[in-house]
Amino acid sequence: MMRFLIAAIIMLLSANALAQAPAGYEKIYDAPTRVNLGGRPVIADIEFHEQREGGETRLALVTDVTEFVVETEQDLKNWIANRRNECGERWKSGEPRINFPDNAIRFSIYLEIEYWTCGLRGQGDPSRLAQETGSVAVTLIPYVEDGKLQARLGAFTLSEQTGLSKYLPLEFVVRRALTQELEKLNDNPKFYRAPQPLLDEGFVYEGISATKTADGRIVITALYRGDVSQTARDRMLRTLRTRGVTQ
Repeated sequence: MMRFLIAAIIMLLSANALAQAPAGYEKIYDAPTRVNLGGRPVIADIEFHEQREGGETRLALVTDVTEFVVETEQDLKNWIANRRNECGERWKSGEPRINFPDNAIRFSIYLEIEYWTCGLRGQGDPSRLAQETGSVAVTLIPYVEDGKLQARLGAFTLSEQTGLSKYLPLEFVVRRALTQELEKLNDNPKFYRAPQPLLDEGFVYEGISATKTADGRIVITALYRGDVSQTARDRMLRTLRTRGVTQ
């Protein structure tokens, strides 16, 4: 689930790149490009912008990810639906909503979590012991540390909560699941490192941010840096045109 949530800020699955660029950057690439992020291959119109200072090259990718956010909401719902054990926790949800306040990712969703038991040593018929429900709002904060993209859990709130049991404290259960997913995500090189072909030329993450436009579009700006030569930069662009982008 976290892979899909954070994929919304990695930015590469949009169908519409923006002409806007950070101040001081010059556009160097603008073309329909094969993109594969998290196993979802698409053709995306992407743009790269460049700033060179001394021997260091900075790249900016500015992309509209609005349509992908809609897909990510469904991914979140599917992840919750799959958390269903005959003996143990069974999760259900309402419709998730994802937005991007202050460069963070916030998702809100109505959850129902039940705890089922199958008796001594799991040999009996399943029976429900407890049920908890509530509206959950979670904020995930992306950041860059030592050139690696990372994410941490920010605000966590519950409302409209019903049920209270020793088997199923809702906040504990959801926090535990989120923490486990974030730990796996932050240790996954496919997430934290720059996408190919940037990675092969020595580029690392420098920053990432998200904004929402006046017409409701979600715009991501990802920044990369690398101490690379003009030759390496040109080779990266050639590879981008022929092989596309892979995260």
